[in-house]
Amino acid sequence: MQVSSRLIALGAASAILIAACSGGSATTAPTTAPSTAPSTAASSAPESMAPESGAPGSAAPSAEASGGAVNTDWKACVAFDTGGLGDKGFNDLAKKGLDDAKALGYDTAYSEAQGATDYAANIQRLIDEGCKTIVTVGFNQAQATVDATLANPDISFAQVDATWDEATNGKTPANFTGLDFQIDEAATLAGYVAAGFSQSKVIGTYGGQQFPGVTRFMDGYYAGIKIYNEKKGATVKLLGWDAAKQTGTFVGGDNPWGDPAKGEQLAKTFEDQGADIVGPVAGATGNGTIKAMLAANKWAIGVDTDQALSLAEYSKAILTSAQKVIDVAVLETIKKNSGGDTGGENFEGTLANGGVTLAPYHDLDSQVPADLKAEVDQLKADIASGTIKIADYLK
Repeated sequence: MQVSSRLIALGAASAILIAACSGGSATTAPTTAPSTAPSTAASSAPESMAPESGAPGSAAPSAEASGGAVNTDWKACVAFDTGGLGDKGFNDLAKKGLDDAKALGYDTAYSEAQGATDYAANIQRLIDEGCKTIVTVGFNQAQATVDATLANPDISFAQVDATWDEATNGKTPANFTGLDFQIDEAATLAGYVAAGFSQSKVIGTYGGQQFPGVTRFMDGYYAGIKIYNEKKGATVKLLGWDAAKQTGTFVGGDNPWGDPAKGEQLAKTFEDQGADIVGPVAGATGNGTIKAMLAANKWAIGVDTDQALSLAEYSKAILTSAQKVIDVAVLETIKKNSGGDTGGENFEGTLANGGVTLAPYHDLDSQVPADLKAEVDQLKADIASGTIKIADYLK
């Protein structure tokens, strides 16, 4: 498939450019995912820079900003993962994209999964309701998404945090769009600033489950700390993840994404080992960690969205967040589908095109040294240009 690009606008607040491609390899080495899952490996060379995104959810786009009339006969739908709405992160950000589509005039609907057994049934319910675009959220819905895409060629499907695995499932269908985010790039910036900001020089991280959409964050923290140590001759430690071995701490169990109490326990475990900053990658479970770090007068790194805004009550503990611009990706997928582009391609968000970004320091801005901020800005430029390759720091 020919490589193309698309300018994505989020009102007057921001724009990102996401390049489309048919395959390739990610800059990180992904961990093992289900054999039937769409792969999270994809790459594309960004064709131009676009303004960095501000906080997702800042304004709903107008029909004029979206580039023309809306097909109001097109029903757009999202199937949310477990952890559900109200997670202040991943699912809520996808819901923002659906809400923006509704604001433009699209008919919309959604489903929420209480467990893995709900995935296929939820997607089928949306099909039965007449949805013409169905975006599934999260890598756990891989098999259900593959099956529905192949069985319903007249419906456009997309999946957040995945691309089509052609080695397992054959050629990317004309009705599928993968929405992938090279979040290790933004997480590397977060890891670097955390290494410079930490007083104990010990940082912790953990994931909900071991999938590439999770471990890319953890790879980034690892790389950012390693880059900082090499630059400064420092010995900052990361607990909870060894990128070279691809092993670490994961919640697991029946409720990895929606157990804040478990997140509080994990925060205490890391604190007991000397960590004063923790970067959870576990949905609402991680929100418990952020709460606990605030109570301990320590800090956390937010995930997916700018959590200093989505978790304003904990903002004094949130140093920054590694963001995916999921809301814009969902909205733009709906718009392109309704305009006649039904899929057959994968989109990837990077630092260079604004599809991933580092959130502002908000309440902690005055405490982050100016020279550290400048180093993070330079690191961002070096990663975006390809001067620094994250994979080189995962060994």
